[in-house]
Parts: sequence; C-alpha cells; structure tokens
Amino acid sequence: MALARRTRQMPHRRGWRSLTLWVVLGLVVLALAVGGGSYLWFRSQVGASNARLDPEILEALKEKPSTSLTTQRPPTTRPTTPSTTSPGSVITNPTSTTGSTTTEPPVSPPSGMNIVLLGADKRVSGSSEVTEGRSDVIILVHVDPEQGYLSMLSVPRDMRAQVPGYGYHKINAAYAYGGGALVIRTIQSVLGVDLDHYIGIDLEAFKAITNKLGGVYIDVDRPYNDGKIDFQPGYQLLDGLNALRYVRTRHDQNIDFGRNQRQQQFLSAAREQVMRWNLPLKLPGLINTLFDYVDTDLSTNEILKLAYWVLRLDSSRIKTGAITGATGDINGSFYVLPTEEQLANAVMDFLSPPDELALQAAAGGGGRPRPATASAVSLRGITVDVLNSSGRVGEAALPAVWLLRQGASLGEVRESRERPVTNATVSYPPGQEQAARLVAQALGIADMRTSEYALRVTVTIGRAYAFPGRTLLDFPAGTPTDLAAWQALAAKVDFPVLAPTYIPPTCRYAFQRSYQITIDKKKTAPAYRVGYRYLSEDKYLGVSGTTWLEAPLASPGTEVEVGDLTYTVVGTAAKTERVWWVKDGVLYWVTNTLFHELSREQMLTAAISATEVR
Repeated sequence: MALARRTRQMPHRRGWRSLTLWVVLGLVVLALAVGGGSYLWFRSQVGASNARLDPEILEALKEKPSTSLTTQRPPTTRPTTPSTTSPGSVITNPTSTTGSTTTEPPVSPPSGMNIVLLGADKRVSGSSEVTEGRSDVIILVHVDPEQGYLSMLSVPRDMRAQVPGYGYHKINAAYAYGGGALVIRTIQSVLGVDLDHYIGIDLEAFKAITNKLGGVYIDVDRPYNDGKIDFQPGYQLLDGLNALRYVRTRHDQNIDFGRNQRQQQFLSAAREQVMRWNLPLKLPGLINTLFDYVDTDLSTNEILKLAYWVLRLDSSRIKTGAITGATGDINGSFYVLPTEEQLANAVMDFLSPPDELALQAAAGGGGRPRPATASAVSLRGITVDVLNSSGRVGEAALPAVWLLRQGASLGEVRESRERPVTNATVSYPPGQEQAARLVAQALGIADMRTSEYALRVTVTIGRAYAFPGRTLLDFPAGTPTDLAAWQALAAKVDFPVLAPTYIPPTCRYAFQRSYQITIDKKKTAPAYRVGYRYLSEDKYLGVSGTTWLEAPLASPGTEVEVGDLTYTVVGTAAKTERVWWVKDGVLYWVTNTLFHELSREQMLTAAISATEVR
C-alpha cells in the first residue's frame, strides 16, 4: 500500500485546536444545548450574563486604539454561507430534537470581530465583600469569517505595560485597578487591537465545569511538585482542583510562558474529550454552571453564530500565538519585557491567516505521485538533512527513516521554509559529492547540485517525489536509542513496548515510568511514559503506550499510511501536538514538547522509526 495522507474529520469534532481555556467548554456546550432545542432557555441564561456586565466595559469597547503599532481591523463583511461542509463552513440545517422552542438558532457566520477573554480570581475582603482580583488569563481572539480562520493571542499576565491612569505595572494589574474596562483600554493602548467584545470568567468556573464533566485527561509532560501539586508524567485524569493547579503552576523553568502553554494544552485535551462524553444528561447543569461565572456583552445570536462557525472550522484554520520577550526584575518585581518590535510582530501574526493555508494554496491540488525506487546503500558516516517542500504531510519523515536504516545520521528533518517546489533534489557542499551521490541513489533522486549554502548533504522533497512507504516494512528497523533503559522498562510492562530508533538530536533521555491510567471507578489500563529532555531546557518529548485504545488522545488529524499502519498527526505544521498509531491492539503516541519545538516531520520520523524492544 502506498503512502497516503488525508485529514480525517469526525462530525462535531472539527476545529477546537486552541480556543481559550474556559470558553472552549462553553462554546461546545452551547452548540449542543441549542442544537437540542433549548434556544429560549439558553437566551434567558445569556440575558442574565449580559445584565451583570459592568456598563463601563461597554463604553471601553466603543473607544478606538491610540497606539503606534501597525494593526488592521478584522473584516466586517459576511461571506455567503457555503452549501457544503468544507473548512470554514457552517451548519446549515440544525434540528431540534428535545425540549420546545419557537425560534430557530441562527446559522449564518458571525461577523468579523476581536474578543478579549479574561479568566480572573474574585478576591474576598475581610468583610466578605467580593472585590476584583488580578486577571490570571488574558487571551485575544480574532474571528475572520471572510478568510475562514480564527486566531488566538495569549498575553502574559506579567507583561510590563502602561496602564492608563496608573503608570507602568504588570498588565494583569489593570483588572485590579479598573476591572474589565481598564483591561480593554490597556490592551487597545499597548497593542493597538480594536476590541469588539468581552468575555470574563471567574476561575472557579474552571473547577466547577471540569468536575461536572467528570475530569479531563491531561498528558503531563514531566514531574511537577510545587508544594500543592505532585504529578508524575503521563496521561492521567485530573479533577477540577488538580487541573486548575496544573495549568496555574509556575514552579518550573518556563515561568509564565509555561503556564500559557499548559492552559492551551488543557484546552486541546478538553476539546478532544467533550464530544465523547454523554453530555445531553449534563447540559442543563453545565449551562447553569457556566453562566453563573460568565459576564459578556455578546448576545445570544452572536454566541450561537460563533459557536456553530467554530464547531465547523478545520483545525488548520485555527492558530495560536503568544507574546514573548526577555524577563527581568524591576524594583523587586518580575516582568516579561517584550520590545515594541516583538509586540508588533505578535499582533501582525495574530491578525494574519495561518501559514498552513498559504502553504496548501502554494502546493496546489493533485494526488500523490507514483512512488520512486529506493535502494539499499551503506550510508554510515554520512549526516543528512531532509526537508519537505512538497506541501504534503510526512514526505520528509519516510525518506528520513529509510536513510536512518541505511546507517546515515539525521540532521534536520522538517518542513521547508520556502514555497513548495516540484522536483526532489540532493544538494551538497563542495567536497561531499560522493556522499550526496550515495544518498541520491538510496532515495532514487536524479537531481544533484552543489551549493555553497548547504551545511551538509541536504535532501529536498518536492511535489513530484514520493517515497515508497512499504519498502520500510521489508528492511530491519535497527536498534532503539537508549536501549538499556527501554529494556528495563519493557521488563515492567505486560504488553509490547515500542521504542524509536530516531530521537531528534536536540533531545536526551531523561526518565521513564510504568503506571495505570484510571478509566473509571472500576477500570484501569496499563501504560508507560518515557521522557526526553529538549536541550538543557525544562521541556520534554514524550513516548508512550497503553492498551486503552479508546483514550481521547487518539483524536482526528492528518493520516499518514505506511503499509498496514496509520499514523495520525494531531495539530498543525507550526504546532504539532502528537503523532499516534495503533499496532497489535496497543495505542502508541509521541508527544511534542510543551512549546512545540519539534517539527511535524521530526515527530513522524520518531513514530515511524519505532520498533519493538526485545
């Protein structure tokens, strides 16, 4: 069977790659609730939320940015509603199945908009009066129905910013000084993003909703112990309190940036699981709980249009970003200190379509070409970079595994940063022609060229080249890296353990663990986790396996077929979350670092290279 890839989509599970931490649960629940015929009841819940909103927030939303940053307004025109369910389309005929209503929910796309999402603590004073705390989470959402994408921008709560009327402070102090209205004015002043809508959620909602859902499974990347939490690495069920502690902890080397990434990780996990649960029985309680903690100016129709539209978005049309910068101490306080250029670049990216869409457009259509002819050649002592410039997923991973099995060492394995090209080439620096010739022979590539820019022999895969995936099945896999550690693990696990023969050169073995995943009160499943540390940083590549085939992490994505095995890539090219596959009744997966440092092609290479430990 030739290698192929396609994006598998499940009904009501498209998109949701990276909505904000708390609102993701709300939007899914809202779409289900109204689809179930509860429109009028839902409208009353939204109305109560609107009524609680501070009027000053509405005034702040009417104001325009006054910043030197170059930004743009989101489109306000509405595209014609598509008649198909292509990426970016909407549900055109939702039906009422329970309850009673006399009003159909809206199904047209939302207007273009920018939304600020705040997750904040409500502090209680000595007199038991509820006062404003600081906003722990600030995420901007850009909705662009005209180009069919949605983007998120995480703003570090410790970012130093000039708060109007109060001078320079951490940006989350704006909420303590003036609530949501001052946060809006600060964001518009500092970032120049014209905000249209506001959603504020008390952090207690996070615990309450997570508990009502029965907990959320999180793929914990490393050991965590900050005095309040004590988590071992691996896939595990967290209740509301532990999940909140996990996403809020900053007791690691990644400080506030790691906190942002764990929030997005929780979001992705929640998206994967919500649609699997028996929500109809939980919907009334979930809606009531959600709107006990939510204040928003969005109307019922605006929320529903947004929910239905996002529910139908393909994952490649949802992107996330974060403001980053140097960190430092000023007058005894810790700050994130981005430059104006960093702020401008973050905003520009926030208001731009995903790179993946441009890449797909540049690659053009058409199926996969006829596989090339590969040859067994001794490549020992040769280091090769493999770049995918075909516009198709996995085209670097398979030849990379083949080269590895011929004895080559792998340098970079990634997508090309250039536009897709037609033909595959082998380029090489002066003096390495013989090595390049052997690599070209191994892969069946005719085009060779010398290049003063090549650091080593470099293979570039173009649209007209395809590696014969089944060839890999007929050739010995080689020896896993860190074999002794893997053998020690395999002795503790009662199902086949698969270990990669390729680990990215930036990663080093760090830990291993065998454990039981809790499925329900009466059932568990055996599992293992091996962690590889990325450089000297507090970030880890994970390799795992379990007999629990129904684990929510086995979610839809782009499929790459190699013989009888199907590898599913979850995430986008910029932020690949994991690669999972099933073999002989066991679910295996490779998890990216918390910050997604490893490329999609590297993740696939590690997965495809895995072999059983003997």
